[in-house]
Amino acid sequence: MCGRFALSDTHQLSLRFDVEPGDESSLIPRYNVAPTQSIPVIVEENGGRVLRMMRWGFRPAWKQPAGGAPDPINARAETLMERPMFRPSVVKRRCLIPANGFYEWKAQPGSKVKQPYYIHLEDNGLFAFAGIYVDGRDAGGSPDQTCAIITTGPNELMSEIHNRMPAILEPSGEQAWIDSELTEPEVVLPLLRPYEAGDLQAYPVSSRVSSPRNEGPELAEPVE
Repeated sequence: MCGRFALSDTHQLSLRFDVEPGDESSLIPRYNVAPTQSIPVIVEENGGRVLRMMRWGFRPAWKQPAGGAPDPINARAETLMERPMFRPSVVKRRCLIPANGFYEWKAQPGSKVKQPYYIHLEDNGLFAFAGIYVDGRDAGGSPDQTCAIITTGPNELMSEIHNRMPAILEPSGEQAWIDSELTEPEVVLPLLRPYEAGDLQAYPVSSRVSSPRNEGPELAEPVE
């Protein structure tokens, strides 16, 4: 599962992901991005990349907004094409969800309290989760665009912390993932694999990150 992440280098989005300069001007660094919040998402439109703000929590137009199960924030790579909710988006609504790192909680032997870890690239740079999104207008519904982060099995590093991890795309695969001309799932699904463990670092952080009310760079700092 991926239920929290950080996006601190907002000023680098246009350079790193080749989106129009200025699209990120209203964004602020965030260290505790949580479900239901509005997040920046990169999609391809008319041959170019565009930054859109979407709500994190996948809700097709036909899904009732209240009274049912929570909107899914993750989608399992292994079963994407088996889920009618996700299948159409795999074909034509794929996106990049930029981040600097993400959090995962490790179970502690003999304790009900889990220890949060922060996981990031060795150079602390930006990367992209593979995402899918839905536009409520597709079915004549609300104009809201909502998204989910795809997860996959863990690599060697993550297997010590959790049994799932977000699908981080290799930079060389990012364009193919959002290419609107690629509508054959079998072409893009192989991009969803565990990221190379040697390129990631992980360390324990404060339990304060467990509350979405807390924010600030100290949340991503290591603790003993």
